[in-house]
Amino acid sequence: MRKKIIECVISTDMTFHTEQFHYLKLKRENFNINKGSNAEKIVENLDSISLTKTKQEFLNILIHAADISNPTKPFEVYSQWADKVMSEFFAQGDKEKELGLPCSFLCNRETVTIPNAQIGFIDGIVNPFFETLTNIFFGLDYLMENIKNNKEEFKKLKI
Repeated sequence: MRKKIIECVISTDMTFHTEQFHYLKLKRENFNINKGSNAEKIVENLDSISLTKTKQEFLNILIHAADISNPTKPFEVYSQWADKVMSEFFAQGDKEKELGLPCSFLCNRETVTIPNAQIGFIDGIVNPFFETLTNIFFGLDYLMENIKNNKEEFKKLKI
């Protein structure tokens, strides 16, 4: 159990995002999953080792999904978390400047705006991932609706 939990936590590292996204897309395409239909085929006819590996992959993906899920929440909640995350990023950028280092991606408060950063996060990361995920795990359409609404709210806040 400890090993499984550690792997789930490590899977939240964004360096694994593309790999997890492609894994989901391949499962959806290979089993012709549409709105949840055929999703059961993912685990059909797997031996115990393959089934264990597939279960771990999906645990990792679901934990990662939870980690990037702020845009799936109602705007009142999402916007508060976006502010907190961006404050942390900006504090990191301030420290990097203080140390004479270049600012990391999204960490320069002089060039980055919260609305633009969040719209980019939604377009580049969250929307494609959740679009595929909610097609496999049907019944989560409200998450996609929240993502769409939140993007529109941040568009209104653009400077």
